[in-house]
Amino acid sequence: MRCMDINKWKDSYLKDPSTLIIIAISPKYKADIEGCAMDSHGLHTKYIHSMMQNEFILQGSLNFRFIPLLFLNASQKHVPGWLQNTCVYRWPQDTEDLLLRLLREERYVPPPVHKEHTLIIRPVPTSSAAAL
Repeated sequence: MRCMDINKWKDSYLKDPSTLIIIAISPKYKADIEGCAMDSHGLHTKYIHSMMQNEFILQGSLNFRFIPLLFLNASQKHVPGWLQNTCVYRWPQDTEDLLLRLLREERYVPPPVHKEHTLIIRPVPTSSAAAL
């Protein structure tokens, strides 16, 4: 990674559809993507955000790989509008669900166990069996 330009490195992950991307949502993130970027951090954040939003639009407004993660000082209002209808995780409450998402695994919910059924066996009279 040291010999690779940071923009090439960033673009390689942004353009790889198999890479899941965690979006660290915070008030600062919201300010960076909506305001005028004054520093290189804000410019990088704005660039990455626009790349993700463009992919979202090209996918027919379906989210396949962006994972919004709310930190302690963030709320749903800090989530970008285009990600409002996706599953938003909260740190640290949703750690287990987040890990399952990153591993692309589903939470196993065992089916409810009903009381056992009673099986009644009745012999068929021979006169009825001959009629069948």
